[in-house]
Amino acid sequence: MEGIYPILHGDQPVGQARVTRRGLYYHFLCRLQMTGKAICRLEVTCGDITENLGIPVPEGGAFVLNKALPVSRFEAGKPTIRVVPKHSELRETFVPISPEEPFAYLSRLKNAYLQHRGQQIGIVIRE
Repeated sequence: MEGIYPILHGDQPVGQARVTRRGLYYHFLCRLQMTGKAICRLEVTCGDITENLGIPVPEGGAFVLNKALPVSRFEAGKPTIRVVPKHSELRETFVPISPEEPFAYLSRLKNAYLQHRGQQIGIVIRE
């Protein structure tokens, strides 16, 4: 995953991200030009995994973000880095847990958490 990748706003490149591996972490150094007054954040998608990088801050006439994330959070492949509105909600799916039925979502538990909804207990899977 190491390399230099475009940062996309929609389909338009607005900056670049340099991804380097240091030990057990990928370091993302992002520099981009943003117009408008809405606060935006960056997210990286690699395979089926999407991670929030955070909110870039103004620095020297551009917006900059420096973030380190564990290598174990990513699948192999080429990442896509996008600008998204700060309050954009991740899609989440609630899957009820029943002791009598097999759980068909084991492969997606890496981006999930346990939640109670009323009397039902289940797993919320972030997509």
